[in-house]
Amino acid sequence: MLIVVFRTADGLYGIDAKRVVEVVPRVDCRHIPHAPAFISGLLRYRGRVVPVIDFRLLTGSGVSRDALSTRVILSEFTAEDGSTRTVGLMAENVSHVVKVKDEDFIARAMSLDEAPYLGAIAQLDEGLVQLVNASRLISPKLQGELYGSLTEPSG
Repeated sequence: MLIVVFRTADGLYGIDAKRVVEVVPRVDCRHIPHAPAFISGLLRYRGRVVPVIDFRLLTGSGVSRDALSTRVILSEFTAEDGSTRTVGLMAENVSHVVKVKDEDFIARAMSLDEAPYLGAIAQLDEGLVQLVNASRLISPKLQGELYGSLTEPSG
């Protein structure tokens, strides 16, 4: 499996490279009033509107730093309704892509109710890297609220 490795706060995380559409520099997002704090806002990407998650804030480590190294990882996932959606994941640094073998995994996926997006942990040269499941970053209820409201008006 190929994963895109990124850093947030003091942790290393990885996301399946097959799901990554593009990694873009941090841009200003349009604020969404009354959205959960970890939703940074909306990003216009190639004609679509994509919600962006501040991964550092989601994991309880405070707001992501506004630095030149900060990136937004655009990842596709299968939504609860079966459609393919895109979500942006703000990371403080996206370092590289690495191939992870089955024997590199040393811990199974966590089953924390508050963090269903956290997957298995691999031991790599740079340290412990925890997989992130993009399809579980946004709860089914919030998916309906965010993506339901993002459909283009007809007429």
